[in-house]
Amino acid sequence: MKFFFSMLVVLGILLLFLPLLQEKYFDWQQAKVMDELKQLQLDLTKINESFEQARQDPASIDDDTEDKEQESYPHALGVITIDEIDVQLPILEDATESNMKVAATHLVETARIGTEGNAAIAAHRAHKKGRLFNRMGELEIGDWIKVTLADQTHIQYKVDQISVVEPTDLSVLEDPHLGQVLTLITCDPLVNPTHRLIIRAVQVTSEVAQRDLP
Repeated sequence: MKFFFSMLVVLGILLLFLPLLQEKYFDWQQAKVMDELKQLQLDLTKINESFEQARQDPASIDDDTEDKEQESYPHALGVITIDEIDVQLPILEDATESNMKVAATHLVETARIGTEGNAAIAAHRAHKKGRLFNRMGELEIGDWIKVTLADQTHIQYKVDQISVVEPTDLSVLEDPHLGQVLTLITCDPLVNPTHRLIIRAVQVTSEVAQRDLP
C-alpha cells in the first residue's frame, strides 16, 4: 500500500512537470531546426558567391578546369557520371570556390551520398562545351545519373524533377522523403545567370536499373 501511494505521488509530480518538459523539448527541437536551416543557408550562400564570381570572371572557370582536368583527387567522395551529357567528375566535399572550379561538390549539411535523404551536389557551368555541368540543361525526366563512391559502391539515380528556382530557394535542399535522393545544382541561364537549375534524381534499385538502363 505504501509503495502504491508513493507511485501515485511520483506520477502526480510528473504530471505537474509534464507541460514544462514538453515546452523544453519543443524549444530544443525548434532550435535544432533553426540551426540546420542556418547551416543550409550558409552552404547556399557559399554556392551563390562562387556562381557570382564565375559570372564576373567566366574565363577563370574554363582555364582552371582545363589545367586541372587530368589531376587525381585522392580525397574525393566518389565520381558522378551522366552518360547523356558526357559528364564524369570527381565529387569533393564542401562547395568551396577552389573545389567548384574543378569538380562537383557535395553540400556538407545535406545527406551523405548513399544514405537516406537529399544529397545536394553543385558545380559550375563552364562556357566551354562539355565542361563541368555545362550541358546540364539538356537533361530530361527519366535520364540516368550514376555515382561511384570511393569504396566502389555504385548507385543509380533516375531524374524525376527539373526546375529553375531563385538563388535563395532553400526548398530544393529539403528531404522529399523518397529514399536516397540526389539534387544537382548549377547556375541558369549559362550566360549572365540569375537563377539556379535544379535536377532531382531518385535512387533506383540495382535490379530495376539493370532492367531499365538502355
